Amino acid sequence: MYSSREIRQQFIDYFISKKHIEVPSSPVVPKDDPTLLFTNAGMNQFKNIILGEIEPKHTRVVDTQKCIRAGGKHNDLDEVGRDGYHHTFFEMLGNWSFGDYNKKEAITWAWELITEVWKLPKDKMHATVHDSDLESFELWKTVTDIDHKHITYHGDKDNFWEMSETGPCGPSSEIHFDRGPAHCGKEDDPKHDCVVNGDCHRYIELWNLVFMQYFRNKDRSLTPLKMQHVDTGAGFERICQILQGKESNYDTDLFVPIINHIAKLSGVPYSQGDEGTPHRIIADHIRALSFSISDGGIPSNEGRGYVIRRILRRAARMGRLLNLREPFLYKVVDTVIDVMGHHYTGLKQQQEYVKMIIKGEEERFNLTLDKGLVKFEEMLSATDSKNFSGANAFMLYDTYGFPYDLTAILAEEKGLTIDLAGFQQRMKEQKERARSASSFKIDVVETDWVVLGDERPTEFLGYTNNKSTSRINKYSLNDNNDIIFVLDKTPLYGESGGQVADKGLVRNEDVEIVVTDVKKSGELFLHVGKLIKGLPTVRELKVTVDQTRRMNISSNHTATHLLHAALRIVLGDHVQQKGSLVTDSGLRFDFTNFKGLSADEIAQTESLVNAEIRKGTIVDTVVMNPEDAKKDGATALFGEKYGDKVRVVSLAAFSKELCGGTHVHNSANIGSFKIKTESSSSAGIRRIEAITGNAVNKYYCDLEELVNKTASMLKTKPAQLTAKIESLIDENKELEQELKSLKSQSAGSEIETLVNSALEISGVRVVCGKVGIDSSDELRNAGDILKQKLRGGIGVLFAVINGKVSILTTVSDDLKKQYPAGKIVGKMASFVDGKGGGRPDMAMAGGKDVSKIDFAISQIKTVIESF
Repeated sequence: MYSSREIRQQFIDYFISKKHIEVPSSPVVPKDDPTLLFTNAGMNQFKNIILGEIEPKHTRVVDTQKCIRAGGKHNDLDEVGRDGYHHTFFEMLGNWSFGDYNKKEAITWAWELITEVWKLPKDKMHATVHDSDLESFELWKTVTDIDHKHITYHGDKDNFWEMSETGPCGPSSEIHFDRGPAHCGKEDDPKHDCVVNGDCHRYIELWNLVFMQYFRNKDRSLTPLKMQHVDTGAGFERICQILQGKESNYDTDLFVPIINHIAKLSGVPYSQGDEGTPHRIIADHIRALSFSISDGGIPSNEGRGYVIRRILRRAARMGRLLNLREPFLYKVVDTVIDVMGHHYTGLKQQQEYVKMIIKGEEERFNLTLDKGLVKFEEMLSATDSKNFSGANAFMLYDTYGFPYDLTAILAEEKGLTIDLAGFQQRMKEQKERARSASSFKIDVVETDWVVLGDERPTEFLGYTNNKSTSRINKYSLNDNNDIIFVLDKTPLYGESGGQVADKGLVRNEDVEIVVTDVKKSGELFLHVGKLIKGLPTVRELKVTVDQTRRMNISSNHTATHLLHAALRIVLGDHVQQKGSLVTDSGLRFDFTNFKGLSADEIAQTESLVNAEIRKGTIVDTVVMNPEDAKKDGATALFGEKYGDKVRVVSLAAFSKELCGGTHVHNSANIGSFKIKTESSSSAGIRRIEAITGNAVNKYYCDLEELVNKTASMLKTKPAQLTAKIESLIDENKELEQELKSLKSQSAGSEIETLVNSALEISGVRVVCGKVGIDSSDELRNAGDILKQKLRGGIGVLFAVINGKVSILTTVSDDLKKQYPAGKIVGKMASFVDGKGGGRPDMAMAGGKDVSKIDFAISQIKTVIESF
């Protein structure tokens, strides 16, 4: 039996023997494709080649690609762990031909690897082809010795691949393995037809060979491509399952060590049946978390960060089903790295960082989960309905991270049903909000271009020039004179690497365009702007950069490098850049650190950066290959995909980084540096916002003006401002204490009056009335006073706070079971257009209609008698 390590390497070695070049997997968190949450297919990193935007460096390529499908169109999250083959994270083995070999070689080599190298039984193999692809059908018959009865035609649904609504596409040929009738599972269904591409588990797809030979036009017609490609993808986990003779992917050596670790931590043995579902979900999810975080993803409340957070919380919740109530996921990362780290070495490099992020997120979720359980109970106590609302289920999901299935379990335990339609509607609304806030995107394929010149990469001149003479190769113009255009060469920097794009002017005697943005699509620079006059032609134009703005951006970018180096000196080598934004007005820098910086650490960092600025160090840039650059000590951003050549930006021995941005020529050009804020960006990630040059001068001028103005208002001198403020604070504390004492006396007097007029309802002393109180804290304090003076019974207090109704209910311990405070306050709130709930002994609610307070008070007898 082959190990997973051997299987992966055998695939790579086989295609190297067929003159393929091995390329590394691209990060699972895409760096340059805003259309993708995660890398979800092997073709993602080759998209620009397939679209014809760049020339391939190699025409034959082999790789194993890290993929995640959890969120968006490709989402397997809810199926994970419930069968043996759905995963959030998986590997896709692939071999590629970019205008080189075609169907014959792809089919021949796939068959040879499967049957001669891996020696799978030929009589178990089936091949499918598209019903229009007679060529592939005949090739299977002639270049392999597959049973001809095992070659079948299928339609578009199963055997035609398309990148999108328009673009490259083509027929595919799939290789399936027959696991035998025992795996059908539908043998008792007389209507079931047990065939390839049927709806049972007997036949498992191993490998998909896609032949990109057409271009899909907007009218849905197909045009043959000049350069045809082959894109094959074999699911690594499924290959391992078959070659290792297992019933499920989870039984392979990719998962067994991870599942065993989970069983050891929990003390709950693993079962291949339904009882093992939590083990399988956790094992799958910790792989997805380890790779997504090591490649630059961070749990957050939006985009891919939201998906990562959801995966982590789902895994943590599964842990609770195994009695794992303390953080445990971070401990399993070590086993994931034991299984995968030999091939994905970057995972090992990020091991401690990944564990830190996961542990911190687990700790926060445990607190959130406990709060959510309390909230769930409050929601129940506020209603007598047997239906749990979709709005409440969504709030638990969105605010407290409760998966819907968790809420369903909790509701079922209470004998409730959930308004699923209401929950789904709110989920739909949330997705629409997220979609409307999605990133800028120019679809190069969909755009209607007017072509004036050659389709070739844009030459970037901006490292050494701020102006050029250029031609427009193609453009797209709308009725508002908004224009997108591609130049043959440009000095205008395209947004990338955290640096914003340049702005500038493109003009000749007949044409004038104001450029407001530049986006990169592969090796094309897409200039975005407004056409002021004329219409683009083949004539040359003068292109100029807004030089003042560029200088400010470059100053801030070089300062970012100095900041990174300074932080590593002050805090330690664990500091890694996790994101940045460089604009003309300032810089933002995200980095790994376990806690916030002290005032002294911020001062040290600032001092180091300013010292390097004052030295007037030459900013040196050289171009070399990535490996040589790293050996030379250059800092690379983890998870970033670099080309064959990289720019290395150095400031003497202080800083050396791989960087494609623009920089000043001498550190003295920066002028000065000032950290404005230091804060938390997410778990384990700190954020610094800073300014340079003239912005620093303005900052100190504004600060001096503020100090002088404040001193004048307080009738003191700037040097004595601190002492004056301390004196005022002390005076204010004394006044606040006096006011609090007076309010407490007043509230006590009001409550004394209410208690003296207490009602007796159903044999219970009940106090219900309105008090003159200004805050929720005061209302709670009044509730404590009421409970003390009432000495057994029910108290309901109304107050108007900030123009709205606030209600507090207290119930003595001997009555809280029969008269739960949460339900009483909920009913009282309904009279004033409000809602609320809480514990059986104390609960609060709010309402909108102040005018109905007296009516609500009058209904207390009816409410109490209803219990």
